[in-house]
Amino acid sequence: MENDVILKFKNVGKKIRDRVILEGVSFEVREGEIFGLLGGNGAGKSTLIRLLFGLVLPSAGYFYVGDYRCPPHNPEAKALMGGCLDNTSFYGNLTGIENITLFASLSSCYPRRGEIEYFASLLGFELSLLYKKVSGYSQGEKKKLSLLHSLFPLPRILVWDEPWVGLDPRGAKEVQELILALNAEERVTFFLSSPVSQEVEKIAQRAAILHQGKIKWNDYLTPNVSLEEIYWEIIERK
Repeated sequence: MENDVILKFKNVGKKIRDRVILEGVSFEVREGEIFGLLGGNGAGKSTLIRLLFGLVLPSAGYFYVGDYRCPPHNPEAKALMGGCLDNTSFYGNLTGIENITLFASLSSCYPRRGEIEYFASLLGFELSLLYKKVSGYSQGEKKKLSLLHSLFPLPRILVWDEPWVGLDPRGAKEVQELILALNAEERVTFFLSSPVSQEVEKIAQRAAILHQGKIKWNDYLTPNVSLEEIYWEIIERK
């Protein structure tokens, strides 16, 4: 695979019974960039991300994570990524920091309390919440905990499925700032999905539009490119 390409999808398809969810999906994500995947509900974004983590298998095609072709090398590929999916579950009877420590230990990572608190502060996550049981968290607080736990261990690629959903404007801005900081300072590659074009435009260097299971547009974002206009033009075509 090309030296600077860290994710590569090649004619990926997913079909469940007679329903086509993804068809002929091909695009690349380069190392060190922030890449946004824009698509409405039911476009196939979450299915594509679940494929990345080996939670489902493609019906056609394949993809690379680093130098690992998937399938069959999904376990090795997964080790390069951290993820926040749309259905992350935590143990409600444990505190936030206990959940993070537990899940990190499954990857042989044992973060220090100060390290967890540091990233929590960058994310705008109230530190006292780390020491409260997750059963008492709001949806927005659970969303931030999902994002926080994906940082341990800090991976080469962070795959976040709709990371702004459930957050108020301030929370969304704090997530945006964390993405920019980790990308600039740690050179973490981000693959982000969203149904909202403005969120992608604010932060991504390149983007793709997924509509009805197919990639309809894939290019760099520049000041003279309106992702929202392109998106609406695509979905309104007959």
